[in-house]
Amino acid sequence: RGEKGRVQTQYTNQIADDDVFKPGFYIPENVYIIGTMNDIDRSVESFDFAMRRRFVWEEVTAKESFINMGIGDEAAYEKHPMKKLNDVIQKIPGLNSSYHIGGQYFLNMQSESALWKLRLKPLLREYLRGLDAGSYWDKLEKSETIDDFLKASESNDNGGQEQ
Repeated sequence: RGEKGRVQTQYTNQIADDDVFKPGFYIPENVYIIGTMNDIDRSVESFDFAMRRRFVWEEVTAKESFINMGIGDEAAYEKHPMKKLNDVIQKIPGLNSSYHIGGQYFLNMQSESALWKLRLKPLLREYLRGLDAGSYWDKLEKSETIDDFLKASESNDNGGQEQ
């Protein structure tokens, strides 16, 4: 970082002589590079391990994203469908907090119906595909709204088996 961290790159010979980066490339002191990555995407698993070895990792929880994105405060989160949905996700066998849905899904939504049909239900289908969570799958497919799914899932507190 900064001029003291200047490095030569393979492109140095292509930089104009009067360019500030001609003597070498560096990240200015006031610039931070922030990358995001979802740790459940197995198609990039080898890349994920390489990144983890090279950079500092800090988890941003669903609750933190809710607050940071200005959706509401901590008290509002406790009552919000996002938290309730994440509580259900946490109970599904094979899923955990890595699968929690963050605040981005709830920003700028046109309608709760569109949020459910176009964003949440398809994502939950992907989460459940291949898992032994049949009763959750059935409840998901029968649900027309997020509230339908939450109400249907309330009876599913024994690991996905019907009571």
